[in-house]
Amino acid sequence: MQLPAAVRIHRTGAIRQHLGSKGYLEFLDQRLGFSRGTLYDLCLAAAKSKGRTGTKNGVKVTYRGESEREMRTSSHHTTPVHKTIFLIEYKMMKSGEPMDRVIQVHLEK
Repeated sequence: MQLPAAVRIHRTGAIRQHLGSKGYLEFLDQRLGFSRGTLYDLCLAAAKSKGRTGTKNGVKVTYRGESEREMRTSSHHTTPVHKTIFLIEYKMMKSGEPMDRVIQVHLEK
């Protein structure tokens, strides 16, 4: 399965920079030409809105629900981790042709 270019860059950068979800959204802000925190604010607006979608300049952020999993903190203890799931859809140019991109992002509560 081929991952979108932004995800490959994030995963490579995550090893060096330890980007979290918010850091990755800031990376996407920079890549899409938005001011820092724009996509994060769109995610918060999508989670609070009745339509469950936030848009700005051709970028669409859709609230997809919540996920919960257990994270091991030590050998015998676990802690529940709640994450909110969003889809970010945008268009980008590659080799002179427009391409649609969809990225799924998880934000911890």
